[in-house]
Amino acid sequence: MTSELKAYLSDYFSFDTNENESIEKYFEIKEYLKKDYLIEENKMSSDFYLILEGFVRTHHVSELGKEVTTEILGKGELVCSMYSLLKNEKSFESSQCISDCKICIISEKSFEQLCNTNPKWYQLGMKFLKNDILKKEERIRGFAKLKANERYLKLMEEKPHIIKNVPIIYIASYLGIKPESLSRLRSQQTIS
Repeated sequence: MTSELKAYLSDYFSFDTNENESIEKYFEIKEYLKKDYLIEENKMSSDFYLILEGFVRTHHVSELGKEVTTEILGKGELVCSMYSLLKNEKSFESSQCISDCKICIISEKSFEQLCNTNPKWYQLGMKFLKNDILKKEERIRGFAKLKANERYLKLMEEKPHIIKNVPIIYIASYLGIKPESLSRLRSQQTIS
């Protein structure tokens, strides 16, 4: 387990021998099946989930009873309910595996302990937090300023692995359009 996580985290910082013990002590790697939930709406969540393999979507149920996908995440991305963690309240969204996944898990409490022992972990946490805030702001900006076809093109350009591996129904919901509209956009792209 240590080698898998270290290989991923080595992009952020180098490890010494003592940190191997910390990784073994605080982190857990689990495999989840497609449709398994990491976080469930209306339940408390106190863990961070780092995707090592697979795809996860975050969604909520609208007032009309439809699932609305707000995020589609893949390898190297962090899944958590910041709302639940920071406000100590139940999550208002669910995070569900949309493929079989390998996930690295650490509790907020354990991560805080790591941060207290080594500032590198705090810096890593800040990088993930800044990245998450930036993604959310870009998504809000995209909905405010881009048409549906422009949002699709942006997703194709920035995350082609999502276009290739995630079911169309989730991509359409994420883009804020109906699956039929996404099918038309896709066919227009192959014609061009």
